[in-house]
Amino acid sequence: MDYLSLNLTSTLAGLAVVLFVMFIRLHWPFRFQYMANLYKRRAEVRLRWLDASYRKNRSRAVAMLDKSTHEIMTGNYELAEKFIVQGIHVCKDQPSLFNQAMIHYLFYNLAIVYYSSGRYSEALEVAFRIYQRDQGMTDSLALIACSHARLGEVESAWEAYQLIATKRSAREWKLFCLAEIEAAKGNYERALTHLRQLMGKSSPSFLHLNRSELEKRLEEWQKASTQAG
Repeated sequence: MDYLSLNLTSTLAGLAVVLFVMFIRLHWPFRFQYMANLYKRRAEVRLRWLDASYRKNRSRAVAMLDKSTHEIMTGNYELAEKFIVQGIHVCKDQPSLFNQAMIHYLFYNLAIVYYSSGRYSEALEVAFRIYQRDQGMTDSLALIACSHARLGEVESAWEAYQLIATKRSAREWKLFCLAEIEAAKGNYERALTHLRQLMGKSSPSFLHLNRSELEKRLEEWQKASTQAG
């Protein structure tokens, strides 16, 4: 029965197989998100993959996350909030390690919904709680900066912005936050410069701020600039 005895090679091989299976099981529900991320500048393709996640994952929290992201990208904020709440309930009813991580991202989507709906105080509160849990999440920090700016709290907005200013991954968020801060100061021409720079890209790869939201800001600040002039 010597062939059943374990040596270092067989032990490492077995461990590798176990870890590989665990990795696949952990990431399999996110396969649609990963596919969507390959098409950052093609919104229609990303939307198809997010919708596929909802149809395939069914009642799982990840399905609610991706469906809410889909609705946010198309501007259906009320419907997005509905799916977020469903996802949060799933996470609370089934408190697995997976769902404990998922609820973090669901709350980020909720902050985006509040921000995009003009509920800036609520967006700030939720985004701040997310950032307290994960200070590496640049997106939530950007929401904090932008929400402060929208509330006219320029100093707080600038302090939050400075924390993301050195992060390469946040280039588009940095432009948007600068635009919001300049607008809060009343510097609408500067705000428009930053916004046009962002919109001048072939297709901004924002996941949660669709082009219609950027166009709303453009119209708002152009009107404010004209009135100020």
